[in-house]
Amino acid sequence: MTLAAVRVRPPLVLTALLVAVASFQMNATMLSPAIDDMAKSLSTDVGTIGLSATVFLFVAGLAGVVLPRYSDIIGRRRVLFGSIAVMATGSLIATVAPNVETLMIGRALQGACGATISLGILTLRDILPTAQFGRYLGILTAVNSGVAGVDTLLGGVITDTIGFRGIFGLTFALEVIAVAMIAAWVPDSARTGARMDWRGAAVICLALLGINAWLTLGPTMGWLATWPLTCLLVGLLLLPLFWLVERNQAEPLLPLRALRSRGVWGLLLTTFCTMASIFAVLTFVYPTLAQNATAGFAYDGTTTALMFLMPYALAGWILAPLAGSLAPRIGYRNMLRIGLVGNLLLIAGTIFAVNSPWLLFVLVALMGVSYAACAATALNGMGVIYAPKESPGILPGLNATMFNLGASVGIGVLSGLVAKGTPDGATDPAGFTTALVVAAIISAVALLASLVLPGKAGTAEKV
Repeated sequence: MTLAAVRVRPPLVLTALLVAVASFQMNATMLSPAIDDMAKSLSTDVGTIGLSATVFLFVAGLAGVVLPRYSDIIGRRRVLFGSIAVMATGSLIATVAPNVETLMIGRALQGACGATISLGILTLRDILPTAQFGRYLGILTAVNSGVAGVDTLLGGVITDTIGFRGIFGLTFALEVIAVAMIAAWVPDSARTGARMDWRGAAVICLALLGINAWLTLGPTMGWLATWPLTCLLVGLLLLPLFWLVERNQAEPLLPLRALRSRGVWGLLLTTFCTMASIFAVLTFVYPTLAQNATAGFAYDGTTTALMFLMPYALAGWILAPLAGSLAPRIGYRNMLRIGLVGNLLLIAGTIFAVNSPWLLFVLVALMGVSYAACAATALNGMGVIYAPKESPGILPGLNATMFNLGASVGIGVLSGLVAKGTPDGATDPAGFTTALVVAAIISAVALLASLVLPGKAGTAEKV
Protein backbone atom coordinates (compact mmCIF):
# COMPACT_ATOMS: atom_id res chain seq x y z
CA MET A 1 0.00 0.00 0.00
CA THR A 2 1.39 3.42 -0.94
CA LEU A 3 1.26 6.35 1.40
CA ALA A 4 -1.23 8.15 -0.84
CA ALA A 5 -3.53 5.16 -0.69
CA VAL A 6 -4.30 5.65 2.99
CA ARG A 7 -7.93 6.71 3.26
CA VAL A 8 -8.45 9.86 5.28
CA ARG A 9 -10.75 9.26 8.24
CA PRO A 10 -10.33 12.19 10.62
CA PRO A 11 -11.41 10.35 13.81
CA LEU A 12 -8.90 7.57 13.14
CA VAL A 13 -6.20 10.07 12.22
CA LEU A 14 -6.89 11.92 15.46
CA THR A 15 -6.72 8.65 17.43
CA ALA A 16 -3.30 7.81 15.97
CA LEU A 17 -2.03 11.33 16.67
CA LEU A 18 -3.38 11.21 20.23
CA VAL A 19 -1.50 7.99 20.96
CA ALA A 20 1.69 9.42 19.41
CA VAL A 21 1.43 12.68 21.36
CA ALA A 22 0.55 10.81 24.56
CA SER A 23 3.63 8.62 24.20
CA PHE A 24 5.78 11.75 23.91
CA GLN A 25 4.08 13.60 26.73
CA MET A 26 4.20 10.65 29.11
CA ASN A 27 7.98 10.69 28.81
CA ALA A 28 7.87 14.26 30.14
CA THR A 29 5.14 14.08 32.80
CA MET A 30 4.89 10.46 33.91
CA LEU A 31 8.40 10.46 35.34
CA SER A 32 7.78 13.39 37.70
CA PRO A 33 6.76 11.13 40.64
CA ALA A 34 9.81 8.95 39.96
CA ILE A 35 12.52 11.60 40.45
CA ASP A 36 13.62 10.35 43.85
CA ASP A 37 13.44 6.67 42.84
CA MET A 38 15.56 7.30 39.74
CA ALA A 39 18.18 9.14 41.80
CA LYS A 40 18.40 6.39 44.41
CA SER A 41 18.31 3.48 41.95
CA LEU A 42 21.04 4.95 39.75
CA SER A 43 23.16 6.23 42.68
CA THR A 44 22.95 9.90 41.76
CA ASP A 45 21.13 13.04 42.94
CA VAL A 46 17.92 14.77 41.88
CA GLY A 47 19.90 17.51 40.14
CA THR A 48 21.45 14.96 37.78
CA ILE A 49 18.05 13.37 37.17
CA GLY A 50 16.79 16.85 36.36
CA LEU A 51 19.63 17.08 33.84
CA SER A 52 18.37 13.87 32.17
CA ALA A 53 15.03 15.61 31.67
CA THR A 54 16.91 18.59 30.27
CA VAL A 55 18.69 16.31 27.78
CA PHE A 56 15.37 14.79 26.68
CA LEU A 57 13.72 18.17 26.22
CA PHE A 58 16.73 19.74 24.53
CA VAL A 59 17.00 16.98 21.91
CA ALA A 60 13.24 17.27 21.48
CA GLY A 61 13.77 20.97 20.82
CA LEU A 62 16.35 20.26 18.13
CA ALA A 63 14.02 17.73 16.52
CA GLY A 64 11.36 20.41 16.49
CA VAL A 65 13.64 22.68 14.45
CA VAL A 66 14.41 20.11 11.76
CA LEU A 67 11.62 17.57 11.44
CA PRO A 68 8.56 19.72 10.62
CA ARG A 69 10.42 21.38 7.74
CA TYR A 70 11.69 17.96 6.64
CA SER A 71 8.06 16.76 6.67
CA ASP A 72 7.23 19.50 4.13
CA ILE A 73 9.66 17.72 1.81
CA ILE A 74 9.19 13.97 2.43
CA GLY A 75 5.71 13.94 4.02
CA ARG A 76 4.38 14.16 7.56
CA ARG A 77 3.59 10.45 7.85
CA ARG A 78 7.14 9.27 7.17
CA VAL A 79 8.61 11.70 9.68
CA LEU A 80 6.07 10.79 12.36
CA PHE A 81 6.72 7.09 11.82
CA GLY A 82 10.50 7.44 12.02
CA SER A 83 10.61 9.76 15.02
CA ILE A 84 8.28 7.60 17.13
CA ALA A 85 10.32 4.50 16.21
CA VAL A 86 13.52 6.20 17.45
CA MET A 87 11.72 7.27 20.63
CA ALA A 88 10.70 3.65 21.25
CA THR A 89 14.35 2.61 20.95
CA GLY A 90 15.27 5.21 23.56
CA SER A 91 12.54 4.00 25.92
CA LEU A 92 13.84 0.44 25.66
CA ILE A 93 17.37 1.60 26.50
CA ALA A 94 16.13 3.66 29.46
CA THR A 95 14.16 0.66 30.76
CA VAL A 96 17.31 -1.45 31.15
CA ALA A 97 19.74 1.41 31.96
CA PRO A 98 22.29 0.21 34.57
CA ASN A 99 23.57 3.72 35.29
CA VAL A 100 22.74 7.36 34.76
CA GLU A 101 25.00 7.64 31.70
CA THR A 102 22.99 4.96 29.85
CA LEU A 103 19.81 6.66 31.02
CA MET A 104 21.03 9.88 29.41
CA ILE A 105 21.52 8.07 26.08
CA GLY A 106 18.01 6.64 26.25
CA ARG A 107 16.52 9.98 27.14
CA ALA A 108 18.37 11.65 24.27
CA LEU A 109 16.93 9.13 21.78
CA GLN A 110 13.48 9.64 23.25
CA GLY A 111 13.87 13.31 22.36
CA ALA A 112 13.61 12.42 18.64
CA CYS A 113 9.85 12.73 19.08
CA GLY A 114 10.08 16.46 19.84
CA ALA A 115 8.16 17.48 16.73
CA THR A 116 5.23 15.13 17.39
CA ILE A 117 2.75 17.80 18.46
CA SER A 118 3.61 20.17 15.61
CA LEU A 119 3.47 17.35 13.05
CA GLY A 120 0.12 16.34 14.47
CA ILE A 121 -1.24 19.87 14.26
CA LEU A 122 0.02 20.26 10.69
CA THR A 123 -1.62 16.97 9.75
CA LEU A 124 -4.94 18.11 11.20
CA ARG A 125 -4.64 21.45 9.40
CA ASP A 126 -4.12 19.56 6.14
CA ILE A 127 -7.23 17.38 6.43
CA LEU A 128 -9.78 19.44 8.39
CA PRO A 129 -11.96 22.46 7.58
CA THR A 130 -11.48 25.52 9.78
CA ALA A 131 -14.68 24.87 11.72
CA GLN A 132 -13.39 21.51 12.95
CA PHE A 133 -9.72 22.40 13.34
CA GLY A 134 -10.08 24.37 16.59
CA ARG A 135 -11.91 21.55 18.38
CA TYR A 136 -9.48 18.86 17.19
CA LEU A 137 -6.59 21.17 18.13
CA GLY A 138 -7.98 21.49 21.65
CA ILE A 139 -8.28 17.72 22.01
CA LEU A 140 -4.70 17.17 20.83
CA THR A 141 -3.43 19.94 23.09
CA ALA A 142 -5.25 18.42 26.06
CA VAL A 143 -3.34 15.17 25.64
CA ASN A 144 -0.10 17.08 25.08
CA SER A 145 -0.59 18.67 28.50
CA GLY A 146 -1.09 15.30 30.21
CA VAL A 147 -3.32 12.26 29.79
CA ALA A 148 -6.13 13.56 32.02
CA GLY A 149 -3.78 13.20 34.97
CA VAL A 150 -3.91 9.42 34.68
CA ASP A 151 -0.33 9.41 33.41
CA THR A 152 1.05 11.10 36.51
CA LEU A 153 -1.10 9.04 38.88
CA LEU A 154 -0.09 5.84 37.13
CA GLY A 155 3.52 7.03 37.21
CA GLY A 156 3.26 7.40 40.97
CA VAL A 157 1.70 3.95 41.42
CA ILE A 158 4.29 2.29 39.17
CA THR A 159 7.10 4.10 40.98
CA ASP A 160 5.86 2.92 44.37
CA THR A 161 5.34 -0.70 43.25
CA ILE A 162 7.77 -1.50 40.41
CA GLY A 163 10.09 1.47 40.15
CA PHE A 164 10.91 3.90 37.38
CA ARG A 165 11.80 1.10 34.92
CA GLY A 166 8.16 0.12 34.80
CA ILE A 167 7.32 3.59 33.50
CA PHE A 168 9.78 3.35 30.63
CA GLY A 169 8.51 -0.15 29.83
CA LEU A 170 4.94 1.11 29.62
CA THR A 171 5.84 4.03 27.36
CA PHE A 172 7.79 1.66 25.11
CA ALA A 173 4.68 -0.48 24.63
CA LEU A 174 2.57 2.58 23.87
CA GLU A 175 5.12 3.82 21.33
CA VAL A 176 5.01 0.51 19.46
CA ILE A 177 1.22 0.86 19.24
CA ALA A 178 1.60 4.44 18.00
CA VAL A 179 3.95 3.34 15.21
CA ALA A 180 1.41 0.76 14.03
CA MET A 181 -1.47 3.27 14.10
CA ILE A 182 0.51 5.87 12.15
CA ALA A 183 1.32 3.28 9.49
CA ALA A 184 -2.34 2.28 9.19
CA TRP A 185 -4.32 5.50 9.57
CA VAL A 186 -2.31 8.68 9.01
CA PRO A 187 -2.38 9.94 5.39
CA ASP A 188 0.51 11.35 3.46
CA SER A 189 0.77 15.12 2.99
CA ALA A 190 1.43 17.33 -0.01
CA ARG A 191 5.08 18.26 -0.57
CA THR A 192 5.99 21.95 -0.43
CA GLY A 193 9.75 21.73 -0.88
CA ALA A 194 12.35 19.76 -2.80
CA ARG A 195 15.52 20.04 -0.72
CA MET A 196 16.30 20.04 2.98
CA ASP A 197 18.71 22.69 4.25
CA TRP A 198 20.91 20.40 6.35
CA ARG A 199 23.74 22.91 6.68
CA GLY A 200 21.44 25.50 8.16
CA ALA A 201 19.91 22.86 10.44
CA ALA A 202 23.34 21.81 11.74
CA VAL A 203 24.45 25.38 12.43
CA ILE A 204 21.30 26.43 14.29
CA CYS A 205 21.25 23.21 16.33
CA LEU A 206 24.86 23.79 17.46
CA ALA A 207 24.06 27.42 18.27
CA LEU A 208 21.09 26.36 20.40
CA LEU A 209 23.23 23.70 22.08
CA GLY A 210 25.77 26.32 23.17
CA ILE A 211 23.18 28.78 24.47
CA ASN A 212 21.23 26.03 26.23
CA ALA A 213 24.41 24.76 27.92
CA TRP A 214 25.12 28.24 29.29
CA LEU A 215 21.59 28.64 30.63
CA THR A 216 21.59 25.17 32.16
CA LEU A 217 25.09 25.21 33.70
CA GLY A 218 25.11 28.85 34.77
CA PRO A 219 23.08 28.53 38.00
CA THR A 220 25.39 25.86 39.46
CA MET A 221 28.81 26.54 37.91
CA GLY A 222 28.53 30.31 37.71
CA TRP A 223 27.33 32.39 34.76
CA LEU A 224 30.83 33.66 34.00
CA ALA A 225 32.68 30.41 34.70
CA THR A 226 34.95 29.23 31.88
CA TRP A 227 32.89 26.32 30.57
CA PRO A 228 29.42 27.93 30.60
CA LEU A 229 30.79 31.18 29.16
CA THR A 230 32.62 29.31 26.38
CA CYS A 231 29.37 27.54 25.46
CA LEU A 232 27.56 30.87 25.31
CA LEU A 233 30.19 32.50 23.12
CA VAL A 234 30.21 29.58 20.67
CA GLY A 235 26.43 29.65 20.48
CA LEU A 236 26.31 33.39 19.86
CA LEU A 237 29.05 33.26 17.22
CA LEU A 238 27.14 30.60 15.32
CA LEU A 239 24.03 32.79 15.00
CA PRO A 240 25.52 35.17 12.40
CA LEU A 241 26.96 32.12 10.62
CA PHE A 242 23.42 30.74 10.41
CA TRP A 243 22.30 34.03 8.83
CA LEU A 244 25.10 33.77 6.24
CA VAL A 245 24.23 30.18 5.42
CA GLU A 246 20.51 30.88 5.10
CA ARG A 247 20.82 33.96 2.89
CA ASN A 248 22.52 31.85 0.19
CA GLN A 249 20.04 28.96 0.25
CA ALA A 250 17.37 28.59 -2.43
CA GLU A 251 15.20 26.70 0.09
CA PRO A 252 16.37 27.84 3.53
CA LEU A 253 15.43 26.14 6.75
CA LEU A 254 14.07 29.49 7.91
CA PRO A 255 13.18 32.26 5.44
CA LEU A 256 15.01 35.19 7.01
CA ARG A 257 12.29 37.66 6.12
CA ALA A 258 9.96 35.68 8.39
CA LEU A 259 12.05 36.68 11.41
CA ARG A 260 11.04 40.30 10.86
CA SER A 261 7.42 39.37 11.55
CA ARG A 262 6.17 40.08 15.06
CA GLY A 263 3.97 37.03 14.64
CA VAL A 264 7.08 34.85 14.32
CA TRP A 265 9.59 36.19 16.84
CA GLY A 266 6.87 37.32 19.25
CA LEU A 267 5.29 33.87 19.28
CA LEU A 268 8.61 32.09 19.73
CA LEU A 269 9.63 34.31 22.65
CA THR A 270 6.22 33.92 24.28
CA THR A 271 6.30 30.15 23.96
CA PHE A 272 9.85 29.86 25.28
CA CYS A 273 9.15 31.94 28.39
CA THR A 274 5.82 30.22 29.03
CA MET A 275 7.42 26.79 29.07
CA ALA A 276 10.51 27.92 30.99
CA SER A 277 8.21 29.08 33.76
CA ILE A 278 4.93 27.16 34.05
CA PHE A 279 6.00 23.79 32.64
CA ALA A 280 9.23 23.72 34.64
CA VAL A 281 7.47 24.37 37.94
CA LEU A 282 4.68 21.88 37.19
CA THR A 283 6.94 18.99 36.22
CA PHE A 284 9.96 19.60 38.45
CA VAL A 285 9.67 22.17 41.23
CA TYR A 286 6.31 21.17 42.73
CA PRO A 287 6.87 17.36 42.52
CA THR A 288 10.37 17.71 43.99
CA LEU A 289 9.07 19.91 46.83
CA ALA A 290 6.33 17.39 47.53
CA GLN A 291 8.77 14.47 47.78
CA ASN A 292 11.55 16.26 49.67
CA ALA A 293 11.75 14.53 53.04
CA THR A 294 13.26 17.42 55.02
CA ALA A 295 12.35 20.73 53.37
CA GLY A 296 9.15 19.59 51.66
CA PHE A 297 6.11 17.44 52.36
CA ALA A 298 7.77 13.97 52.31
CA TYR A 299 5.05 12.55 50.05
CA ASP A 300 5.46 9.32 48.11
CA GLY A 301 5.09 9.15 44.32
CA THR A 302 1.39 8.30 44.33
CA THR A 303 0.44 11.11 46.71
CA THR A 304 2.56 13.56 44.74
CA ALA A 305 0.75 12.60 41.54
CA LEU A 306 -2.69 12.87 43.16
CA MET A 307 -1.96 16.23 44.76
CA PHE A 308 0.17 18.13 42.27
CA LEU A 309 0.15 16.43 38.86
CA MET A 310 -3.23 14.83 38.20
CA PRO A 311 -5.50 17.82 39.06
CA TYR A 312 -4.02 20.32 36.58
CA ALA A 313 -3.79 17.70 33.83
CA LEU A 314 -7.40 16.65 34.39
CA ALA A 315 -8.57 20.27 34.25
CA GLY A 316 -6.70 20.75 30.98
CA TRP A 317 -8.11 17.53 29.54
CA ILE A 318 -11.66 18.69 30.23
CA LEU A 319 -11.31 22.34 29.20
CA ALA A 320 -8.77 22.37 26.32
CA PRO A 321 -11.34 21.23 23.70
CA LEU A 322 -13.60 24.07 24.85
CA ALA A 323 -10.69 26.52 24.63
CA GLY A 324 -9.94 25.23 21.13
CA SER A 325 -13.52 25.85 20.06
CA LEU A 326 -13.63 29.34 21.61
CA ALA A 327 -10.22 30.59 20.45
CA PRO A 328 -11.22 31.18 16.78
CA ARG A 329 -14.26 33.15 18.00
CA ILE A 330 -12.78 35.38 20.70
CA GLY A 331 -9.32 35.49 19.13
CA TYR A 332 -6.27 33.32 19.71
CA ARG A 333 -4.36 36.26 21.20
CA ASN A 334 -7.08 36.93 23.76
CA MET A 335 -7.20 33.27 24.74
CA LEU A 336 -3.41 33.26 25.11
CA ARG A 337 -3.32 36.38 27.29
CA ILE A 338 -6.06 35.07 29.56
CA GLY A 339 -3.92 32.01 30.16
CA LEU A 340 -0.69 33.96 30.66
CA VAL A 341 -2.22 36.31 33.23
CA GLY A 342 -3.47 33.26 35.11
CA ASN A 343 -0.05 31.59 34.94
CA LEU A 344 1.67 34.65 36.38
CA LEU A 345 -0.76 35.10 39.26
CA LEU A 346 -0.77 31.41 40.16
CA ILE A 347 3.03 30.96 40.11
CA ALA A 348 3.38 34.10 42.23
CA GLY A 349 0.84 32.68 44.66
CA THR A 350 2.77 29.43 45.08
CA ILE A 351 5.79 31.38 46.36
CA PHE A 352 3.81 31.72 49.59
CA ALA A 353 2.63 28.10 49.61
CA VAL A 354 5.90 26.16 49.96
CA ASN A 355 4.89 25.27 53.52
CA SER A 356 1.18 24.76 52.80
CA PRO A 357 0.40 21.62 50.77
CA TRP A 358 -3.34 22.28 50.46
CA LEU A 359 -2.93 25.87 49.29
CA LEU A 360 -0.34 24.64 46.79
CA PHE A 361 -2.78 21.93 45.66
CA VAL A 362 -5.48 24.49 44.84
CA LEU A 363 -3.13 26.84 42.98
CA VAL A 364 -1.56 24.05 40.92
CA ALA A 365 -4.98 22.64 40.00
CA LEU A 366 -6.00 26.04 38.62
CA MET A 367 -2.93 25.98 36.36
CA GLY A 368 -4.79 23.36 34.37
CA VAL A 369 -7.16 26.13 33.27
CA SER A 370 -4.58 28.85 32.68
CA TYR A 371 -1.82 26.76 31.08
CA ALA A 372 -3.10 23.39 29.87
CA ALA A 373 -6.36 24.74 28.44
CA CYS A 374 -5.96 28.41 27.50
CA ALA A 375 -2.26 29.16 26.92
CA ALA A 376 -1.14 25.85 25.40
CA THR A 377 -4.09 25.62 22.99
CA ALA A 378 -3.57 29.19 21.76
CA LEU A 379 0.20 28.81 21.36
CA ASN A 380 -0.16 25.63 19.32
CA GLY A 381 -2.83 27.11 17.06
CA MET A 382 -0.91 30.32 16.42
CA GLY A 383 2.10 28.35 15.24
CA VAL A 384 0.04 27.21 12.24
CA ILE A 385 -1.77 30.52 11.71
CA TYR A 386 1.37 32.69 11.57
CA ALA A 387 3.36 30.18 9.45
CA PRO A 388 4.70 31.34 6.03
CA LYS A 389 2.63 29.80 3.22
CA GLU A 390 5.71 28.65 1.31
CA SER A 391 7.06 26.78 4.37
CA PRO A 392 4.04 25.69 6.44
CA GLY A 393 6.09 23.40 8.66
CA ILE A 394 8.79 25.82 9.76
CA LEU A 395 6.96 27.96 12.35
CA PRO A 396 5.07 25.08 14.00
CA GLY A 397 8.42 23.32 14.14
CA LEU A 398 10.22 26.29 15.66
CA ASN A 399 7.33 26.77 18.05
CA ALA A 400 7.61 23.12 19.12
CA THR A 401 11.31 23.77 19.61
CA MET A 402 10.51 26.67 21.91
CA PHE A 403 8.09 24.43 23.83
CA ASN A 404 10.83 21.87 24.37
CA LEU A 405 13.79 24.25 24.64
CA GLY A 406 11.92 26.50 27.05
CA ALA A 407 11.01 23.50 29.21
CA SER A 408 14.59 22.22 29.00
CA VAL A 409 16.14 25.53 30.03
CA GLY A 410 13.50 26.14 32.68
CA ILE A 411 14.03 22.76 34.33
CA GLY A 412 17.81 23.14 34.05
CA VAL A 413 17.83 26.60 35.65
CA LEU A 414 15.21 25.92 38.32
CA SER A 415 16.66 22.53 39.28
CA GLY A 416 20.04 24.21 39.73
CA LEU A 417 18.49 26.86 41.98
CA VAL A 418 16.69 24.20 44.02
CA ALA A 419 19.84 22.08 44.42
CA LYS A 420 21.95 25.10 45.40
CA GLY A 421 19.44 26.70 47.78
CA THR A 422 18.11 23.49 49.36
CA PRO A 423 20.82 20.79 49.25
CA ASP A 424 20.07 17.22 50.33
CA GLY A 425 19.19 17.10 54.02
CA ALA A 426 18.41 20.83 54.34
CA THR A 427 15.21 21.84 56.12
CA ASP A 428 14.89 25.33 54.66
CA PRO A 429 12.89 25.44 51.36
CA ALA A 430 14.80 28.56 50.28
CA GLY A 431 15.89 26.93 47.02
CA PHE A 432 12.30 26.22 46.06
CA THR A 433 11.25 29.77 46.92
CA THR A 434 14.05 31.23 44.80
CA ALA A 435 13.12 28.97 41.88
CA LEU A 436 9.47 30.10 42.05
CA VAL A 437 10.44 33.78 42.17
CA VAL A 438 12.55 33.32 39.04
CA ALA A 439 9.71 31.38 37.37
CA ALA A 440 7.28 34.22 38.12
CA ILE A 441 9.65 36.74 36.51
CA ILE A 442 9.97 34.58 33.39
CA SER A 443 6.18 34.23 33.29
CA ALA A 444 5.84 38.02 33.35
CA VAL A 445 8.20 38.25 30.37
CA ALA A 446 5.97 35.76 28.50
CA LEU A 447 2.95 37.99 29.10
CA LEU A 448 4.81 41.09 27.90
CA ALA A 449 6.03 39.25 24.79
CA SER A 450 2.47 38.27 23.89
CA LEU A 451 1.52 41.94 23.59
CA VAL A 452 3.57 42.30 20.38
CA LEU A 453 1.65 39.58 18.52
CA PRO A 454 -0.21 41.12 15.54
CA GLY A 455 -3.63 40.44 14.11
CA LYS A 456 -3.79 38.68 10.76
CA ALA A 457 -6.14 39.54 7.93
CA GLY A 458 -7.46 36.99 5.48
CA THR A 459 -7.83 34.07 7.90
CA ALA A 460 -11.06 32.30 8.76
CA GLU A 461 -10.16 32.38 12.46
CA LYS A 462 -10.05 35.50 14.61
CA VAL A 463 -6.44 36.03 15.63
